[in-house]
Amino acid sequence: MSVGSPGEIRTPVGGSKARVDEAIFRIEDQNEVVSKFWEYCIVDERLERRVAKDYKNVARRFLSLVNGVISRDMIRAYLTSYLGKAPKTYNNQLDGLRAFVSRFLERPDLMEGFKKAHQSQNYEVKLPTKEQLRKGFNALSSDLEKAIYLFYASTGLRREEVLQLRSEDIDLTLRLVKSRHDTRTKKGGITFYNDECEVYLRKIFNRTKERVFNITYRDFVRIWRKVSEAASFRITPQVLRVWFSTEMGEVGVPDRYVDVFQGRAPKTVLAKFYTGKELQRLKRIYDKAELRVLS
Repeated sequence: MSVGSPGEIRTPVGGSKARVDEAIFRIEDQNEVVSKFWEYCIVDERLERRVAKDYKNVARRFLSLVNGVISRDMIRAYLTSYLGKAPKTYNNQLDGLRAFVSRFLERPDLMEGFKKAHQSQNYEVKLPTKEQLRKGFNALSSDLEKAIYLFYASTGLRREEVLQLRSEDIDLTLRLVKSRHDTRTKKGGITFYNDECEVYLRKIFNRTKERVFNITYRDFVRIWRKVSEAASFRITPQVLRVWFSTEMGEVGVPDRYVDVFQGRAPKTVLAKFYTGKELQRLKRIYDKAELRVLS
């Protein structure tokens, strides 16, 4: 396939696509196309804003690298630049390109044959020690920072789940959290936070606020930078999520309950724990584990 004479085309956006040369074509107005692609991800595909933003960035980087020229050779060249990255990073780029080229531009033929990288599950995840967790906590200054840190560690929830929580999602009496997180691939869990977290959560909890944790992106990132520097270990919400499941497993909590806490259980299973005796049972299992972050 040659890229010497790309067919010039103003790609229609927001409507039907024009027929183009089967081998290659050029996007003239890259900014407009990326903007329309963003709208497509949000409205047509109903993706989370975070995922839509990631896909938009993939499209922007791709168009910039190939100077707007789209062909299988150009797609291959773009993906080749990610071969040295982690398999997950490569696969994220491929997912973004599939959304952009196959579905938005309606050219699935250009993406045929590109396979995802194998992501091995047989690796040991290094986790912080209790001493490192304490050092990270002690580096935090405000009640909000401490509440966020302990909330992630004691609930095992995903990063975006916590940031999206509203006051009505939390029962202060039971120390209960019912996440509304529900996407194409991930569900919310039914979990709890411990008494260490309760001390700081009650200080910042405000039912009149739209979000439980009102924090800017910059300040949120600063939390994990301070924590990691103090602990001499990279601590993130994802690390604390893995730490939570590991701790629960080590004290004998069955995997099926950890899956409920962390939103990995089927919706039919989650539904039965929402009220009544099963909810109380779930709380007893959490409390019996005596999960501690600072002691």
